[in-house]
Amino acid sequence: MKRRNVKQAFIGEPDPSQEGLEVQGEDEDAVEFDVRSGRIMVTVPAGTTDDRVLEHNGYLSGELVLEDGRTLSFEIQDGAIGAQWNALEGEPVKDADAPTREGVGLSTLEPPGGV
Repeated sequence: MKRRNVKQAFIGEPDPSQEGLEVQGEDEDAVEFDVRSGRIMVTVPAGTTDDRVLEHNGYLSGELVLEDGRTLSFEIQDGAIGAQWNALEGEPVKDADAPTREGVGLSTLEPPGGV
């Protein structure tokens, strides 16, 4: 896991509120996890070639096993504002051919997730 202070990482015009150690704890940290395994599912128009699948916006869901063993599940709907996500303790991603715990939407396609 990597943690970085967002204000300290910013490069650009100086901001007086960023100066000094006294304001250091008042901002946000960006936390980066390594992903050990996982899977995603997207929807695309029929006939879309494999090399163009990620060029289309549509439904996206996934499960990622993080370096600390937690499973992060997420779902993003085309046109939605925001996204859904959830972190579960010690529940690894299932085999790609196995049904998911709680599939979200598109139920007969067994998307990863369970948000």
